[in-house]
Amino acid sequence: MVLISMAHYKILSKKRFLNYLIFSGILFTNTTDAHNTIARTQENMDNPKVVSYRSASCGCCKKWINHLRDNGLEVVDNIVEDVSVIKNQYQIPNNLRSCHSAQIANYTIEGHVPIESINKLFREKPNINGITVPGMPLGSPGMETHSHDSHSHDYENYEVVSFSKTGKTKIFDRISP
Repeated sequence: MVLISMAHYKILSKKRFLNYLIFSGILFTNTTDAHNTIARTQENMDNPKVVSYRSASCGCCKKWINHLRDNGLEVVDNIVEDVSVIKNQYQIPNNLRSCHSAQIANYTIEGHVPIESINKLFREKPNINGITVPGMPLGSPGMETHSHDSHSHDYENYEVVSFSKTGKTKIFDRISP
């Protein structure tokens, strides 16, 4: 039978306790870091980067980009000489084109599409090429007027249209500012 002195027993107990604390601290730190990494990854999946294309002279395009940034999206703002090249590349039907184009994940966004419709796109994840707001409806993001004479009731109702690579279109969202 091995007898351990009381002093020796206290030293062993302290070592075990310290090892337990160190192990717990490492475990806690790794668990917290893993949780934060998962949270950041989830956040990036929820808010993909927007790659936008516009001409240098278009002020409403810049306002639309600010609308996306104000709503938490990261936007890469590309100023190009000929936006029609991008529209052809993204297979945007001629009758659905507007002044600027963007790519978000696997979707094309054309024109003054509001953040609500972009959020709907990522919630539903339809099998389409993209969504567009044809033309430049008054009151759409980037097309707001802020003079004292204008009122929100002067803004137009408009539709967000989805389109496929084959050119098939469908009403995706209805906007009533």
